[in-house]
Amino acid sequence: MIHPDEAIALIRGFRRKPDTETVALSAALGRIMPSAASGRLDQPPFDKAAMDGWAWRPVDGEAVPAAPLRVRGVIAAGSGAIDGDRPDDPLAPGEAARIMTGAPLPAGASRVQRFEWAEAEKRGFVGFTRPESIDNVIRRGENARTGDLILTPRALSAQDIAILAADGRPTVDVARRLVVGVLSTGAELAEPGDPLSGAAIYDSNKPQILAQLASPAFDARDLGRLPDDFDATLAAVRSALDDCDVLVLSGGVSMGDFDFVPRALAAAGVEERFHGVSMKPGKPTYFGSTERAFVFGLPGNPVSVFVNTEMLVKELLYALSGATYEPLVTPIAAAEDIRRKGTDRVEFLPVRIDADGVRAVRYGGSSGLQALASADGFARLDIGQGSIATGTVTHVRLVR
Repeated sequence: MIHPDEAIALIRGFRRKPDTETVALSAALGRIMPSAASGRLDQPPFDKAAMDGWAWRPVDGEAVPAAPLRVRGVIAAGSGAIDGDRPDDPLAPGEAARIMTGAPLPAGASRVQRFEWAEAEKRGFVGFTRPESIDNVIRRGENARTGDLILTPRALSAQDIAILAADGRPTVDVARRLVVGVLSTGAELAEPGDPLSGAAIYDSNKPQILAQLASPAFDARDLGRLPDDFDATLAAVRSALDDCDVLVLSGGVSMGDFDFVPRALAAAGVEERFHGVSMKPGKPTYFGSTERAFVFGLPGNPVSVFVNTEMLVKELLYALSGATYEPLVTPIAAAEDIRRKGTDRVEFLPVRIDADGVRAVRYGGSSGLQALASADGFARLDIGQGSIATGTVTHVRLVR
């Protein structure tokens, strides 16, 4: 049985340079950029005003001018000139120009005095009422210099797209969308909406996995549901491996009489990388590969499926896309004692967050769908750790 940290390290070892396509920034949200981006220009490309005010230059270190300054004109954003002057005409000592936020600082000026701390202009002159503690200027290259690393490989957010646009890029190279097939196994399962009979239950795992993997970066496909039958499982696996980059199966990976998945995968030529992870929930999890595809066999319990999709499946999808999956993890103090039974595995406990800190979500084990729905994230308890004491800061992996 492999430790979950070892499992993640093994999965990340499959990181590769993916096939890419070029898309417009308007179509890039959520796509994975597999290569780092370096700045093509200084940002901003010139010294500019951080606020509306008066551009001027102090003389001999003065905080405010000793006498009112002669008003030269106005500098608008997008203009490099004072009114109708040439862009290279500098402000002379004793002069000031009205400047708008984002407008380039004129030659000869070094500071911006906000309008609120200046007197009303009188007969072409203006005085200042109080000194500024900073110059209110955003300097050329203050955000990034040409050649600076501006983005690492990642799934692109709206903020990332803004950075690329500010660097003058209309397009970006992103990883090809991975095809992820999702199969459920189990004779007891029925499709939501179908009538139930006998001991049947509705399949919640497949819709959950498809929802977790719904992303502009991946093409998650519903491959249906399999009975507890070896031949049917083998045929479905062989077909899926021809069409998918990654195959995710739920159920059929434990040691029961009808758990055919590991045997069918072996017969289909899948090389087992690990089968069994020292984690709770999700101990029976299987991971394997062929020359061109990868396979996860997840336990049938819904919480196990959710946790392993978050912890392991997404790690692989990002690695194959040339990036590292970086979920949001935040340190929060426990609002109560959080205890567990057994300490022989790493456990990911569902927790909720309120104004006082982290509290455990009560649930009956791997099948607790209601508990999962009320959780904000998971707190990790390592092997040998039986509790988290009130007030102790723990790292919560957020899932909302």
